[in-house]
Amino acid sequence: MKRLLLFFGLLAVGPAAARGALSFDLPYTVEQGYYIVWLDTPAGARRFIFDTGCGTTVVAEALGRELKLPEAGRVDARDFEGHRRSVPYVRIPWLKMGPVKFSDLRVAVLPDSSYIFRCLGVDGIAGCDLLRRFAIRMPNADSTITVTDDVRTLGNPDRRRSCRICPDGGRPVVPVVFGAGGRRSRAYALFDTGSAGWLSYHASGSKDDILERGIAADVRRAEGLPSNMGWTNRVVRSQIAVGVVPAFTLAGTTFAGMPFKTTRDDRHVVGTQLLRQGQVVVDFRRRRFWFLPRAGAGRRIERPPLLNIGLALKDGQVVVGQVWDEGLDGVVAPGDRVVCIGTLPARQVDACAFIRGEIHADKPELTIERNDGTRVTVPVKKL
Repeated sequence: MKRLLLFFGLLAVGPAAARGALSFDLPYTVEQGYYIVWLDTPAGARRFIFDTGCGTTVVAEALGRELKLPEAGRVDARDFEGHRRSVPYVRIPWLKMGPVKFSDLRVAVLPDSSYIFRCLGVDGIAGCDLLRRFAIRMPNADSTITVTDDVRTLGNPDRRRSCRICPDGGRPVVPVVFGAGGRRSRAYALFDTGSAGWLSYHASGSKDDILERGIAADVRRAEGLPSNMGWTNRVVRSQIAVGVVPAFTLAGTTFAGMPFKTTRDDRHVVGTQLLRQGQVVVDFRRRRFWFLPRAGAGRRIERPPLLNIGLALKDGQVVVGQVWDEGLDGVVAPGDRVVCIGTLPARQVDACAFIRGEIHADKPELTIERNDGTRVTVPVKKL
């Protein structure tokens, strides 16, 4: 899955930050497109996803049980695909990020059934409530994220490469411009380190929609199940569109050919593929965002190849997600069950192996059981 798909709107308790200048480097690893960091907890050091798209820190149900944390209340939460569910929240005695200790922190609890924790091997999600008094720079060349309470320690980034952050539960939502020729559409997008893509576009159908105005280019549409999956593990059949934005401007930098895929989220999202082009500085305290292009980085983005069949996970089974090849219309359809991947029976494919992209087929083909019970074998370009 390419997206963490999570949003919470809880009011969080802020950290008791040390007085004076404070700056430290937080080591990370990148796994399946997500930035994984270590936080100290009362149960020892644990792996957390570093997620600027999540307003509130989250722990896995298993960690909550291990710490014997009583439920303090419940909150309505939604995932990236728009599904809502009531989840508990608890008060954890403390969490520590580098030298900074957060005491009596209110955190949400997600169920162990969520693929987010089970498949990525993490115990929580570090949200923006941990960063509200700090500025961050990422990624550094030594695989660290710099955290500081004074953005000037980062070398006074060029203000021409910056923009204001709009208030949204402490998350970094910034103005962007979609353009093609002489046409422009202004909007706001969330910079989300929980998204492993380029641009997830919320198609509103309004007069400013780039799909309605013809600003988007090379647009393909399909009805199907999304490859993205929220923490509820649910997917819903919907209209999906992919394409490119000919000119996409963010914080003083314009990219040519920004790839996008539509999303059911309630806003546009810029993901971590942006970090291939340079560094991002987010000053949460003063509500400022910078994009600092990498030396020699091109502004034209190479569009990922579009596969003829996209796969999805539904009720723990591998199914056809989207059919992009018009020659396969009427042959297979979204939701049809995948029986074999190459010669590998799909029933032997663990859901986590699918999510982590660890399926290795001996043949570039799929055997699919259609809705009427008949089976067909079709070639695929890539799994």
